[in-house]
Formats: sequence, structure tokens, C-alpha cells
Amino acid sequence: MTLKIIWKDRQTVELRLVENITTIDMLIMSLDFHFDTVLVTSIDKLLKRNRITKVSSLDIILEGFEDESSASSMIVRTVVEALKIK
Repeated sequence: MTLKIIWKDRQTVELRLVENITTIDMLIMSLDFHFDTVLVTSIDKLLKRNRITKVSSLDIILEGFEDESSASSMIVRTVVEALKIK
């Protein structure tokens, strides 16, 4: 199973839970002042809703975050690294 975090545009980010090529669930969130909190709670909500307990078994893919110096890109990369910790 794969969790994709996709930069859609300057205002939205999409979380997509994918198995093989089928999208199982997805959430769309806005980029605002509290993006860090919204990202973590949205990932948590997505995992709980789909009864996923082992986060370490997920592959996490980032799409569209080319500007590594942007705050949203740094937040997403930090959250992904935290999820990889076992």
C-alpha cells in the first residue's frame, strides 16, 4: 500500500491511499497557516478510516514538491521522515 502526498497547486495538497493502481481513499486539504497540523491530522484520519495500524509498512511518495526550500515542502518532508521511524 502506498500513501501519495501530491502538490496540486498553490492552495491544495492531496493525500491519496493507493493499492496497486487503485485509489482506496483520498483527502484534499488546503495550504494555510496551520498546514503542519492539518497534514498530520489528515494522515491520521486517512489511516484510521482505512484501519491501517502499521505505518512502517506504507510506501510514501511525494509528487509535485519541487521547491525544496518552500515551507510546505519542508513540512511534508519532515512528516514523511517522522513516519519512517520505527
